[in-house]
Amino acid sequence: MGAGIAGSYIGYLLQRVFLGEDGRKSRLAATHTKAAKRMRSELQSLRGPAMKLGQTLSLHSGVLPDELLSELTALQREAPGMHPTLVRAQFKTAMGRRPDEVYASFDETPFAAASLGQVHRATLKDGTKAAVKIQYPGIREAIAADFAWFRAVSKPAQVSGHLPRVAIDELEEQIVAETDYHREAANAQMFRAGLKPLPYMSVPEIFPKLSSGRVLTMSFVEGEHLDQFLARKPSAALRDLVGERLVEIFYCQLLRLHAIHADPHWGNYLFRDNGDIGLIDFGCVKHLDREFVEDLQAFFLYPGSHDSPEYKRFLETRYQLMGRKITKGAERALIRFADDFYTRVFPPEPERIDERIDFGDAALLRRYLQASQELFKSKGILTEYIFLARAEIGLYQTLHRLRARVATSRIVRRFID
Repeated sequence: MGAGIAGSYIGYLLQRVFLGEDGRKSRLAATHTKAAKRMRSELQSLRGPAMKLGQTLSLHSGVLPDELLSELTALQREAPGMHPTLVRAQFKTAMGRRPDEVYASFDETPFAAASLGQVHRATLKDGTKAAVKIQYPGIREAIAADFAWFRAVSKPAQVSGHLPRVAIDELEEQIVAETDYHREAANAQMFRAGLKPLPYMSVPEIFPKLSSGRVLTMSFVEGEHLDQFLARKPSAALRDLVGERLVEIFYCQLLRLHAIHADPHWGNYLFRDNGDIGLIDFGCVKHLDREFVEDLQAFFLYPGSHDSPEYKRFLETRYQLMGRKITKGAERALIRFADDFYTRVFPPEPERIDERIDFGDAALLRRYLQASQELFKSKGILTEYIFLARAEIGLYQTLHRLRARVATSRIVRRFID
C-alpha cells in the first residue's frame, strides 16, 4: 500500500512541471483521492490495529488533505461486515444459542462495522431497543501478528530510544484488551455511573446476561455521527455548546474518574440537535493512577513561568512516578509545549477565565502536533501519556471540526478548585 501511494505522488511530481497552476491543483486533488481510496480499501481489509491507525488519521482535519479525510472517515463505522452465516456462527460460539433464540428480533445486517467487531440492531424480549456487538473471528491472532511485524520494523526507533519497548507493550496491551468484552462491559458501567452528573450525557446500559467475552448487548443510544450533525448546519451557539460539553466530559473523566475513553474517533460520539451527546464503545479505556492524576492537576492553569525551578520539579516528579528520569531534552520540549500550546488554549490568568478559545483555527492543531513531535525527538515519551494524548488530540480535532469557541479555562477550573 505504501509503495503504491508513494508511486502515485511520484507520478504527480513528474507531471506537475508540465502543468499550469489550475492543472496542478486539479491533478494534486485527483492524486489525493486515488491515494485515499486505496488506503481506505487496504486498511478496511486489514482491520485490527491497521484500521485503528486509519481511524486516528481520519481525525486530522486542518492537517491532512480533505480528500484523504473524506475517505478515511468511512473507517469509523462503515467497514464491510461479516456474512450473515458467519454472524450466526460467531454468536452461537460465544453465547451457546442463535440470535433468534436470544432476542425478539435481530438484524443480521450490521449498522456499524469497524476494526475489531460489528454492531447489529436488536429488540429484547421486553421490547427494549438494543445494540449487539459481535467480535470478528481471529481478531486477537491478527493483533498479535500485526504487533510482531511492528516490533520488527521499528527496531531502529527502539534501539535509538525514540520508541521504547515499553511504549509498544502499552499499545499492544491496550488494543488486545479491547477484545475482552467483559472488560468493556465493566468500563461502560463505570462511565455510565461516573458521568451521570452530566445530564446531557448518554452512556449505554449493559445487559450482562446477554453478553459474553465476544458478544456485548447494550441499550441503543440515539444520535448522529459528527458529519451528519454538521450537515444540518447547526448554529454557532449550538456548536459552541457541544464544544463546551465535550471539554467538560474530557476533564470529568480525567480528574474525577481517573480514566479516559481513549478511542476518540467520531464514530464513538453521537450528537443530537439539542446539544445532548451519546458516548459508546468502551473497549479502549486508559485507567490512570491517582498519584499521576494529582501530579498532572498541578500543571493545569499553572500561573508562573514554565522555566521556573518549581515547574521543573513538577516535571521531575512526573517522570519519577513512572520510574523514569527526565532528560534535559524532554524538559525543554515539555516547557516549550506548555509555552507554545497550553497557555494559549488554557489561559491561566484569572481575568481571562471566560475567554473563548477559537478551535476553528487550524494553527492550534499544528502547534500541538509540532510540540508532540519535539517531545518524541527528545525521547521523552511516557507510557501513561500514549493513550491520554490520543484522547486529547481527538478532543481538539473534534472541536476544530465543530469550529467551536470554548471557555476552556472556566471549565477546567471547575474540576481543579
